[in-house]
Amino acid sequence: MAQSPRFGRFTEGVRWLLERAPRGDLLVLPEYWVGTAPMDEEGFRRFVAEIAEVAGAVGGVVTAGALAVKVGGVVKNVCPVVGSEGLLTWGEKIFPSAATGERAWMSWGSRLALFRASGWAVGCLVCVDLMYPELARRLVLAGAELVVNPASVSADRKRLWAALGLVRAFENSVYVAAALGAGYSYADGRPAEGGSYVATPNGRLVQFDAEPGVYAVQLDKEEVLYARARRRYLEDAASMPEIGLNTYGI
Repeated sequence: MAQSPRFGRFTEGVRWLLERAPRGDLLVLPEYWVGTAPMDEEGFRRFVAEIAEVAGAVGGVVTAGALAVKVGGVVKNVCPVVGSEGLLTWGEKIFPSAATGERAWMSWGSRLALFRASGWAVGCLVCVDLMYPELARRLVLAGAELVVNPASVSADRKRLWAALGLVRAFENSVYVAAALGAGYSYADGRPAEGGSYVATPNGRLVQFDAEPGVYAVQLDKEEVLYARARRRYLEDAASMPEIGLNTYGI
């Protein structure tokens, strides 16, 4: 989990990661960790090439945060998934934030990323997409055992974000890992002060402090298997019958 500051150039961010990131199967970066200005297609290709170097150094897959990318005159928030060989797949932010004004300049996404990393099925939900239980359930019913959440969250929302991750993890019998930025401020002055976390399928939260850094967590697939065997939420969701409404005065 890279709880990084915000860098003006991605080459600076890559250097920061190469100096800190330990070996691991999966590295998750925050949203807008290389700024909010949209990249063009050439800039995105160069970004992916640099992240591939990071993937080679850590020996795993990098969920390279979430960044604005302009393609064909349309800007979308993209979550690239990168290995040492380059771009493996990508997801998009389905619902740009209304609260922060993203919808004024960013188009809605239309695809989610689901990929394999060291035997784990991993899905990606960008920032506020974690607020939509339908999206998390879509990934989990497709096989996800871990949902990563590259996000940019203000300090006054850290407790809310941790609670959200606990709920999504428990109701879907998955791990949820949120990578949050630290050490910068929103346009309205609110600070971003980290709070990255991993929520387990069985209601435990491992949360990090406000300091920028790269934090390591080891996941246990037995936790996923135990949660799914005990609670059966996903079996119920997959076989949900048509539910009627008994209404009065509506």
